[in-house]
Amino acid sequence: MTCPVGGERFSAWRSGSYSTYGSRPDGKPFSYMTFPFPLPECPSNKLIVFDDFKPDEVKALATLIETPEYKRMVTAETPYYRAYWLSTRLNRPAVGTLWLLLRAIWEVSPGSRDVSDTPADRARMDRYQQAFVAGVRRLPKSADAQDRLWLTIRAANALRQMGRFSEAQRLLADARPLAAQDRKAAAVAAYIDSMARAIARKDADVEPIDLIPQREAKRRCEAGDATTLSPVQQGLCRNVKNEP
Repeated sequence: MTCPVGGERFSAWRSGSYSTYGSRPDGKPFSYMTFPFPLPECPSNKLIVFDDFKPDEVKALATLIETPEYKRMVTAETPYYRAYWLSTRLNRPAVGTLWLLLRAIWEVSPGSRDVSDTPADRARMDRYQQAFVAGVRRLPKSADAQDRLWLTIRAANALRQMGRFSEAQRLLADARPLAAQDRKAAAVAAYIDSMARAIARKDADVEPIDLIPQREAKRRCEAGDATTLSPVQQGLCRNVKNEP
């Protein structure tokens, strides 16, 4: 690749074909691949190349990456969070910017298949989730209905994970009218009902057993890590084990 700012040539990883089998309630896919996919980063100036940029955006990026705030973020924040920050400063559409922020949440949100789970990760996860919820609440009415639906569901899930259950229920209720207009209305409504049950029982787990694919639920319930599950998740595992 060629860095848009400075012209430095460098190599970057790009995905080929891959498959997934469902996702966590925050949208992170389950796969043999690692998600989110790494973003290209210019080696010298640390610009995150999250998209193609117009000439006026390249000029703005050259200034942004030299700011003290961006230089601090190079070591303090994740690549996708830096992409989100740059996207907001470029005045990119809110929807695309929020999808970048959601992927930043995946980078620091520990699940059963993730190695990293540090106090720093959890502190960043809280900040990222708060910013994400605030951004979803500010979405313009002109935002695409499908994007608004799923961003609202993901924001309700973020509130659930933060333990803000009353707010999560209210935001999830906002998703129901949008779900009714979706081409897969029945399936989306059923998913919302499942999340509502997790919120009602005050379940803040990243991967509630009844909100992940059956294949993954069985793996968690039957594997060695089942002993590390909370009592609530262990109770849900009894239903998984009784299913054929």
